[in-house]
Amino acid sequence: MFTLNNTECSTKITVISSNQYEIWLKKQSQYLKNWCLSSNFKGQSKKIILVPYDDGKLQEVLIGEGNNSDLSGLSNFSKESKGNYYLDYKYSNSLEADLYIAWLWGNYRYKKNSKNPKSLLYVKKESDFIDYHNLNNATSFARDLINEPANTLTPESFKRQIFKNQQFKDCQLSYMKSTNLKKYYPLTHEVGKASINKPLAIEISNTKIYKNDQPIIIIGKGVTFDTGGLNLKPGNSMRYMKKDMGGAAIAIALFLIIKNYLKKSKIKLIIPIAENSVSSNAMRPGDVLKSFNNKTIEITNTDAEGRLLLADALTRAELFNPKLIIDFATLTGAARAALGEDLPAYYTNSNEIAKKVESTVYSKSIWRMPLHDAYMQKMQSDVADIVNASSDGMAGSITAALFLKEFLPYKKVDWIHIDTYAWSSSFLNTKGGNLQGLFSMVEFIKQNYN
Repeated sequence: MFTLNNTECSTKITVISSNQYEIWLKKQSQYLKNWCLSSNFKGQSKKIILVPYDDGKLQEVLIGEGNNSDLSGLSNFSKESKGNYYLDYKYSNSLEADLYIAWLWGNYRYKKNSKNPKSLLYVKKESDFIDYHNLNNATSFARDLINEPANTLTPESFKRQIFKNQQFKDCQLSYMKSTNLKKYYPLTHEVGKASINKPLAIEISNTKIYKNDQPIIIIGKGVTFDTGGLNLKPGNSMRYMKKDMGGAAIAIALFLIIKNYLKKSKIKLIIPIAENSVSSNAMRPGDVLKSFNNKTIEITNTDAEGRLLLADALTRAELFNPKLIIDFATLTGAARAALGEDLPAYYTNSNEIAKKVESTVYSKSIWRMPLHDAYMQKMQSDVADIVNASSDGMAGSITAALFLKEFLPYKKVDWIHIDTYAWSSSFLNTKGGNLQGLFSMVEFIKQNYN
């Protein structure tokens, strides 16, 4: 993946933007100019040119990124290549970190024991090497979780994988199931009770947390498979519902990355995990459930189950007096209809927080949506405090966020909710588990809470 050893056998990869191509070309040998001409290479997006020596051995790799910093070509080369390489990105318009992220994204193999060979990319600074190594470990673990089939990633096996992962070795880990879960995470219990794979909740912190510590709390929706419950999904909508724990996977990756940066802030990760199945004891439309803080919820749609897990986690967060809450969830198809698969919607109750998010280098990879309070009228119930889903189906992502807002531990706590897809068929030309919203939140936290 990455190496600090730049051996004589390393091959240079030059990443070139289309609008920098002519400047770069003027400084090259006639041989390289002729090779680019014969290959019709001008820095076009995704184009890869292998430049040989006279004896046929590889001299250099040229990769185009177009005019829009498209690093799919670099990711593709990383996916297929073998050997040792180093980057020359003086003529690239991309961020340095994004080049290394594109490399690790393409170099990813599902499960660590994959026999497919990986190539190594030289990193000059030891501090950067450590950062990218940690980033690779965290994102690979998260992507493995999303890509794993639901018949092997049950709530219990999810817990086991976390507890045995050495990235958590210095953390405080605990979990709840059965009676304790029913008491402290009653909505998660209701969602998961119909499955033979029983629900649970995991809590992890980077250190022991006391009453007045005001930690950053990260929450992830962990539905290991979502049938929709009695409001059964159609088959094509159910096909990739193994990824419905993607919010939990992204939350895990964020926790693992930022715990290496934040030396003073305390961080707590909360992951409610359940499988939304169908059986004789499944929750039903019309049921009224009670949360830990005694708020009552009328179930209007059993396929709006993820917000129930998050409501539990938000209620649980009150015990820790947080200064910031970030939650990730594959929550609504409405967000995908509005923004597509690669651009997650985010909501916040603080304009100041929004300004800080939008000042990060990844501000364009995430899109703020309004917490339009007038839509709360869609969430009114005749028999409970609130319904779990509006009946008209309009503004589905907004009403889901408004539902969650009702469970914040106190109204002034800074809160970011990210409605993500956790899957991709296009990001850096890879298909499978994706971590939309992760890098924007990493930069936001590093800039404001370090």
